[in-house]
Amino acid sequence: MARILIVEDEPDMLDLMALKLREAGHTITTTRTGAEGLSVLHAERPDLVLLDVLLPDTTGLEFCETVRADTEIRDTLVVMVSASASQRDVGAGLAAGADDYVTKPFAPSKLVGRIAALLSTDR
Repeated sequence: MARILIVEDEPDMLDLMALKLREAGHTITTTRTGAEGLSVLHAERPDLVLLDVLLPDTTGLEFCETVRADTEIRDTLVVMVSASASQRDVGAGLAAGADDYVTKPFAPSKLVGRIAALLSTDR
């Protein structure tokens, strides 16, 4: 299965996503800030980052743009997770380089399925 980094500052959401993805067989690393997330991304090179849009030290958009601009990590899959489902926000996330955008609240099985679909595509 895949190595997934979850960057999420809300403890309950972080725990739920980590639990469901571990149950699906993935190896999970978690952080609560963008700075920690970038550090782990460089050190561990996960297959996918599950990224909250609103973090205490940055936004998911800025984080994603930073990832896409860095030649060492730019090919990492990024899935943004946000409470905002507006077309404008989804479009901004995808324009920043996200591979997918999932809105909260979501069914955990839906998140697991979308991640599986992304991981199965040949990049």
